[in-house]
Amino acid sequence: MVNTQKRYKPLYKKFIRLRVNPLNNNKVFKFKRQKWKTFLNSLKRTNTFYKRFKPYTHYNHNTSKFASQGNSYKKKFRNDLLAKKTFNYFYGGLLKKHLKTRMTKIYRSKEFRDPMLACIESFESRLDAVLYRSKFSYSIKNARQLISHKHIRVNNNIEKNKSYTLKQGDLIQIDFKAIKLVKANLKKQLKDQPNNIWPIPPTYLTINYNTLEIVFGDVKNHNFSTSFPFKLDINSIITNYYRH
Repeated sequence: MVNTQKRYKPLYKKFIRLRVNPLNNNKVFKFKRQKWKTFLNSLKRTNTFYKRFKPYTHYNHNTSKFASQGNSYKKKFRNDLLAKKTFNYFYGGLLKKHLKTRMTKIYRSKEFRDPMLACIESFESRLDAVLYRSKFSYSIKNARQLISHKHIRVNNNIEKNKSYTLKQGDLIQIDFKAIKLVKANLKKQLKDQPNNIWPIPPTYLTINYNTLEIVFGDVKNHNFSTSFPFKLDINSIITNYYRH
């Protein structure tokens, strides 16, 4: 058998097909090639739309009752596939096996709760996601590097599991070797913000930026709609990962 090496495809090129910027990175707007023009124009249109109108929510979706008007099986399959990929890219490219296991557990859960709420709460309780939301890292992949290099402590113990699920009251600390690195990440993200305005962290996180400590609070029933730079159909993501 002949081993054919697959050509590496940069992550940013995949955003053109998705038509969204899941990582919310301003680096995309600096690209000047012809193939990026349509994508960048669509991003600008969506940004101006959501600034003018009310914020959307990830938990309510309306579908047309006329199947012929853009609600065909082909279009639904494409939208479901793009939603799955966008969700996966945002959380750092998780393995399909890991996602299927988590979604199956949520889908078959016997708790009397909305599965869409439970899904986002489950992924936002991960250690790498909390480090990203607190701005200690500029991306979820960067947060995983901090964890794998043993720079993160949870309840005074070094945590090496990237998908560690936090519970209410857990204390997250930065090892003294990585304090300069985390402070550099904070300064970098502050420069990227317009007018140097620091974004408000989620209410379930109590963050001390002087000592670089985080206390994880009650994540239940928190509205995550403003935390994502794109719109997602969570119900379709759960059912598709469960079935396929």
